[in-house]
Amino acid sequence: MPVLPGHDQKVLGSLLGKQPGGMGGNVACAASQLGLRTGLVSWVGDDVEGELVLEDLRRFGVDATHVVVEPNTQTNFTTILIDPSGEKAIIVVPTAFNTLALDSALSAYLSKAKLVYSTVYDLDQLARVARVVHAAGSLLSADIEPIAGLQDEALHQALALLDLAFFKADTPGADYEQAAQELRALGPELVVFTLGAQGALACHAQGVVHCPAFQVPVVDTTGAGDCFTASFLTAYLRKFPLDQALRYAQAAAALSIQGYGARGALPSDEQIRKFLNC
Repeated sequence: MPVLPGHDQKVLGSLLGKQPGGMGGNVACAASQLGLRTGLVSWVGDDVEGELVLEDLRRFGVDATHVVVEPNTQTNFTTILIDPSGEKAIIVVPTAFNTLALDSALSAYLSKAKLVYSTVYDLDQLARVARVVHAAGSLLSADIEPIAGLQDEALHQALALLDLAFFKADTPGADYEQAAQELRALGPELVVFTLGAQGALACHAQGVVHCPAFQVPVVDTTGAGDCFTASFLTAYLRKFPLDQALRYAQAAAALSIQGYGARGALPSDEQIRKFLNC
């Protein structure tokens, strides 16, 4: 559409179609594209959209054996509005919120992973997952989205469970280096902020590392943060130095925004290395 609509505005746009998405699925697909073995633990409805999600996971080689198909349920969806600059506005429409039972089979599945990436909408479930993951000697990571509504004590509880925490900058002019240091003190070994056009920063025991963004033509920024997260986690698991992990993830995100949809331009490891000339 020519401009994102404001209050009481009507804008003429064009439909790009239905495309699979979701943070967990996006991260799993992006990491699989980079050569990691990935799986998704989630649910979909028994509808056309649910089958579309499952087909796309299979297309990217993501193990979907623990994606439950819920009968008589509509798959969650979002409406995404994109302006000519590639920036977006997202309307989340949760049709249901189902917490999957962490039974022995699912616990065994999670225990095999070197790293588990989770949402933070259910703190009790996150705590149960953390116990399983940490007992296996593995890492737990999550994006802390504003939409999750975590404030004060709830945020502290979530951070205490995580090894790596990702945040998106949403307050212009804020001191995100200080924020990252303060958040890291609450538990995570590593805190990462994505800063949009200003790049990204990561805080670890040795201090804060910053990486500028790459300037590229922008088609659609949908899913760029998920691609960044997946690429950073891939680099982290491959023992990249922190500055190189940030640069690798920034390059991946830059490549991903040059196509439509959260998964329309997910790069391979070869494409990222070519982009970085390494």
